[in-house]
Amino acid sequence: MLKRFRNHWLFLALDAALAGMLAACSSTNERAPQSSQYIAAVRAIQEVKAKYAPDPRLAIFTIGLTNQGGSLVLTGEVDRAQAKAETVIAVERTGARVTDRIAVLPAEALGTRAWGIVCLSVASGRLLPDHKSEMGTQIMMGNPVRLWKQSTNWFYVQSADGYLAWLEKGVFIRCSHEELDAWGHAPRLIVTALEDMILEQPESGAQPVSDVVMSDLVKQIGVQGDWFQVELPDGRKGFLPKKSAEEYGAWKQGRRATPENIERAARMFLGRPYLWGGASPKGLDCSGFAKLVFYMNGIDLNRDAAEQAHQGSEVPLDADLTGLKKGDLIFFGRRMPGRPERVIHAGIYLGDKLFIHSSERVQISSLDPSSPIRDEHRIRTLLHARRILPE
Repeated sequence: MLKRFRNHWLFLALDAALAGMLAACSSTNERAPQSSQYIAAVRAIQEVKAKYAPDPRLAIFTIGLTNQGGSLVLTGEVDRAQAKAETVIAVERTGARVTDRIAVLPAEALGTRAWGIVCLSVASGRLLPDHKSEMGTQIMMGNPVRLWKQSTNWFYVQSADGYLAWLEKGVFIRCSHEELDAWGHAPRLIVTALEDMILEQPESGAQPVSDVVMSDLVKQIGVQGDWFQVELPDGRKGFLPKKSAEEYGAWKQGRRATPENIERAARMFLGRPYLWGGASPKGLDCSGFAKLVFYMNGIDLNRDAAEQAHQGSEVPLDADLTGLKKGDLIFFGRRMPGRPERVIHAGIYLGDKLFIHSSERVQISSLDPSSPIRDEHRIRTLLHARRILPE
């Protein structure tokens, strides 16, 4: 899925600022030198941004620029001290006098507890700190997040796959890096059932503690008959049926990413609803679906289709799709003259021109124009294929 940049939290849209400054150059001659210097500074900032944060979904670089009393004041936030240092140097090289007010995250107010572990079955990451904001991604129970800053009851976090989003307080437990390491070295289970419940007692009629979904991680603290005794990251305890989980280390070692296993895992989600930003059995967007299927077979994919389209190796496409193999990722989008192509959809190839993808729901479609399950839009917009599985 190609994440939209609409409503993004950028402090300053540098491209727009540059366009505005270029327009300002047509003003009076006495203001032109100042405007030219400002434009040079904006361009310098853009160059540093391209190095450290080419994709704002994966890195923090929100630099603002104002002119105060003959000095160019740099404000905003970055996630690396080196990015700040290079920005200041780049602007100074334009000949400007610079006042540096750039903050390097994480925010000092977070102290040593600048990490977190998700404690709900699925945590919804928003593009802005508001429930009404667009969902950008989901993070599964037991997975770590890096905390960058706080805004009221929301935290700006980065997931293990690098994706930035806002999580509400309470969907994760804050911790230190040492506590996060302890969680990572504890005996953990991975949920392998599509869905199940952790119950207060080892009996089917007991009161629930939490739901769990496929790929969630919980700590194992005991065994009682056909039940695992488990602990959630926030300390809640309960019982999970043995049939619904496996020991995480053994599970990882047992993964075999074969075309057949990819297809088998993908078909488990047939009929599941499409959900923008979804990456769990509760709802899946196209890239979230591919990511979960491959993860359950031991392969980590990037979060979005546009990023997944750079993984693995390119597979040449011809009219009959003769180069494709089962398990290849296929990508759809559009090409426009003079503009970069846009990857906007992903699917998993199954062979015989069939592919499985999340569009309205997880379903199997065909790239064969004569097939009764043909997807004419996807036939017209097929862009690329990538081989992820080992040869």
